[in-house]
Amino acid sequence: MKTKCILFSGLIATMIFGSVSCGKDDGPDEGSDKGYPKNVTIEYKFTVASGTPNKVELSYTNESGGRENVKDVILPYSKKISRTVNPYDDAYAHFSAFGPGGIKAEVYIDNKLIGTKTASSNSATASFNDAVSYIWR
Repeated sequence: MKTKCILFSGLIATMIFGSVSCGKDDGPDEGSDKGYPKNVTIEYKFTVASGTPNKVELSYTNESGGRENVKDVILPYSKKISRTVNPYDDAYAHFSAFGPGGIKAEVYIDNKLIGTKTASSNSATASFNDAVSYIWR
């Protein structure tokens, strides 16, 4: 009788663990690529936030997913691109300059503002920088 009870308990436990382990996995890898690849429009906008920043350098994610670097930029500066993205691709906008002044960076995806950063310096000998980034999930 005791052996039958142990066997029956083992059978029930196996059925329970089997049904739990065979259920749908909603972990981070499952479904992370739904709706991908996506075609998106990304717009980067850089404007003067204050003063007269100089020696402005910009960097942003280009159409192929690489980085585009632009030096000696005159603000305002805007760049709009179309790109196909996959999970964990990014849109990135970085700026650096010297004061006195400040810069504001904005990133729009499909005409929706997804991030903005502003940085500044009061000194012509002090640099400042900041970045905005977005990662597709």
